[in-house]
Amino acid sequence: MGTDIGDSTVFACPHCTMPLHLSQHEARCENNHLFDRSRHGYINLVVGGRLAATTTSGDTAESLRSRREFFATGSYAPIASALADALREIPGAVLDVGCGEGYYLTHISATEKYGIDISKKAVEMASKLLPDAHFAVASAFRLPIVDHSCAAVYSVFAPHSFEEYARVLKPGGTWATVTPGPFHLQQMRPKRDKSIDEREERRSEPPTQAQHAERIQFELELSPSSANNLFYMTPLAWQTAADASPTAQVSVDVWVSSGTSF
Repeated sequence: MGTDIGDSTVFACPHCTMPLHLSQHEARCENNHLFDRSRHGYINLVVGGRLAATTTSGDTAESLRSRREFFATGSYAPIASALADALREIPGAVLDVGCGEGYYLTHISATEKYGIDISKKAVEMASKLLPDAHFAVASAFRLPIVDHSCAAVYSVFAPHSFEEYARVLKPGGTWATVTPGPFHLQQMRPKRDKSIDEREERRSEPPTQAQHAERIQFELELSPSSANNLFYMTPLAWQTAADASPTAQVSVDVWVSSGTSF
């Protein structure tokens, strides 16, 4: 074995929090904790290498295929464009928290790109889509990222922790989120009780941490296949009642929020 410890990254060892260095086949910290790289280049930084049996492991292969096909239509391009505008050109490492299959990261201009997702299949797809970026299977609430190492961090419709954002951002670094507005995909949602009104009220404003926020609203006229893909790529397919279903006409309503390090 040679003496080269590999390229430095913003990834941190989940055991000791020391920086991880990537070589062709592995990631290793200075304490010699070792993680294999898959043939697609990503690493698994969930402690123990897998989640507990009772833990949801993120998007399924079916929902990710629906997502890839839906994004290919360009229907969500206005969201991706607004996110890119919020982040602008990043002079350093940008981290996509809950990167999914990589669509939004392809729209970001940065010198170094990183993505994490709890879904192994999502990370595999993102690694194939963006071979020059670095990806890891990891939790959004325990980011395996070195303190104050990222120039930007963001999430799109994904769980995130502002406390973790504050920890990993450099001074003056930028964060961004894309979150649903009150009428997002309302035609596909079940007609229910006052919880709908409560949700709409909760989503009527951007996150309280936001220093800047833009509300993006537009209508989509979808083909049957695109309507199905949109429905099944979201949590609607499994978290709503039986009266929720795909529809061809749907409203998009999101907040693109941003700020600088806390």
